[in-house]
Order: sequence, then C-alpha cells, then structure tokens
Amino acid sequence: MTSAVAAFFGLCIGQAVFVDVKWFNALMPQKWVDAAAAKVARGYPPAEKMTSSFDTYLAGYVWDQPSIQLSHTKAFSGALPGFSKYFVADALLCALIPAAIVLVVIYRFYSRKGFMKKRAKAKGGPTGFGDEAAGIWNMITASKRTTMMGVVIGIVAGLHILVIKGMQLRFGVTNFGQILTRMQQAGELKLKPGEIGTNGTIFDPGYWYITSQEGQLGGWILEKFGWNMRDNLFFGVNNGLPEPWRNPALWMSIGIILGAMVMARLSNEFKFKMPKGELWVWALTGGLLMGWGSRPALGCNIGAFFIRVAGGDPSGWLYGAGMVGGAFFGVKFFNWWSERKMAKEMESI
Repeated sequence: MTSAVAAFFGLCIGQAVFVDVKWFNALMPQKWVDAAAAKVARGYPPAEKMTSSFDTYLAGYVWDQPSIQLSHTKAFSGALPGFSKYFVADALLCALIPAAIVLVVIYRFYSRKGFMKKRAKAKGGPTGFGDEAAGIWNMITASKRTTMMGVVIGIVAGLHILVIKGMQLRFGVTNFGQILTRMQQAGELKLKPGEIGTNGTIFDPGYWYITSQEGQLGGWILEKFGWNMRDNLFFGVNNGLPEPWRNPALWMSIGIILGAMVMARLSNEFKFKMPKGELWVWALTGGLLMGWGSRPALGCNIGAFFIRVAGGDPSGWLYGAGMVGGAFFGVKFFNWWSERKMAKEMESI
C-alpha cells in the first residue's frame, strides 16, 4: 500500500497538478517565455491554453528540440543500404554497445572482486579474459528466472510495437484520438467536450508507456472536485481527458498492477498492509516528486529511456544517467536516515 499511495499521488495527482500550475514560473528562462509568446502570436498554441509553467516549458523549449534517430542522420542515412543502417546505427551503436559498456562498468565495481576471488581459488592459478567474460555472464544470469522474463518481455514489447505500427498503417491512424473521433462520427460514442485534445489526439505513441494515462486519471479526478484541468497544453491540446473506461492505456496499467498482484498471491507473497507513521510521509513526498519529475522528463524509464534508446535516440542515455544518479543519492539518503533512526532507537534501550 505504500507503493500504491506513492503511485496514486505521484503518477496520478502529482503530475496532473504539475502541468496546470504557475508555481515554477521563476524557473522559466526568459528565452523560453519569449519563444512561447512568439508561437502564441503566430496562432499556435491557443493563448487560452497557455496557463502554466509547464506550458511555457513545452512551447518555449521542448517543441523546438529536434527529434533524433541515428539511422536518419546524415552519417548513416545514405552511407548504409536498407535495413543495415537501422541495425548498425539504432540497435548496435545506440543500444547494444552502450548497454554492454554499462554492464562491464557494473561488473567492474560491484561483482568482479568476489567472482574473481572465487574463480582463482577454484582454478588454483591466475585468471584470464575468459574468466572475466564468465564473470559478466554470471552477473547477468544470477537470477535465471529474472533473466528469462527480461528476454520474454523484450520480445513481447518488440512484437507489440510491430503490431501497433502495422495497425496504424493499415487503418490510416496515428493516434487513438483519431479512432475515437471516427467512432463518434459513426454514432457509436457520446464523447464529452475535451475528452480529446484540441489537436485531435490522445497521447498514444504506439508502445508500452506509463505516466501519461495516470496523469489523465489524476486530471479526471481533480475535475470532479471542480478543478479545470483542460486549460493547459498537456490535457487541453495534446492529451485530452478521456473518461477512464475509454482510456486503453490506463486499462493496460491497471492490468499490469492486477496481474502482479495475482502472481504475488499465487506465490504466497501477497499481503495487504497499510503504511504507518513516517511511511505515509515518504510515500506522499516520494510520489509527488516522482509525478513532478516525470513531466519535465517527458516520460518514465520506459518511454523516456528504454523506448527512446531502442528507437535510436541517444538522448535516452541522458535520462538514464539522471535516473541512475537520482537512485544512487536516494539510496544513500535512506541508508543515512535508517542508520540515524536505528542509532536513536539503540540509545533509548
């Protein structure tokens, strides 16, 4: 329940609030403010939708950044024929080689010492390159079930993207909002104003992602309490606020949670436990920071890191560096907090 509280108030409520407030105006460089104002003067985005700090960030900065795919850059687009440019540029250079380097670094600083000590003892002599490779493989396959599930998830995710893209090409759509619009025209739905963004879209890139649909749920909930959530770019223009039962990405997230609960119950690892004391504070604070961080980063570790890197965009590694750095300092902080708390408890004994 601690995780559930963090996820709800962070991914749902936290990011919905973040995209609709002016609390961070002081952090917006004047260059972004001027660039956003210039776009409004040219007619897009609509002036009435420019109401938050996040709107300035999007219109004044994000929209001006190029979309990068290594295989489409000048260095590779004409240099390699056909499929090879996607394999060499997007897969090999952008994903596989950097991932291998990361594994080697992790092995060097966290696993190598213990493994090589055991290896040298078992061999009764010096070790070589083959032993180093065996050490890396041993680290990767330390949990065989986790490794196999990672491979399976990767294959399924790739097939998911292939199928979704094929359906988009087959039916001439690029976004779920277009499908809802067609269904409305066919008289099969009764959409409410604002369920689809003014540009005719609901955030639906065609791959597995997490944060945006939770933000839509949070915005939908806040609207029920009287908060106008459609006067900004995130909901009002790009994503809309579909009813939860008409949001397939949201049902995907709910399915992931329910499926994990079922598997935990089948493994006798499931227990319902409400957080107590300071866990409420950590859950609420951490959840809000998680939600607020997901918006400037334009996604979570899946959409902003894994999918971006796998799609040939090296900027995903910048997100990965920030993610790892944040996790490192977060763990350091909690270790300090736990040791401090235990020391105080020991003093009182």
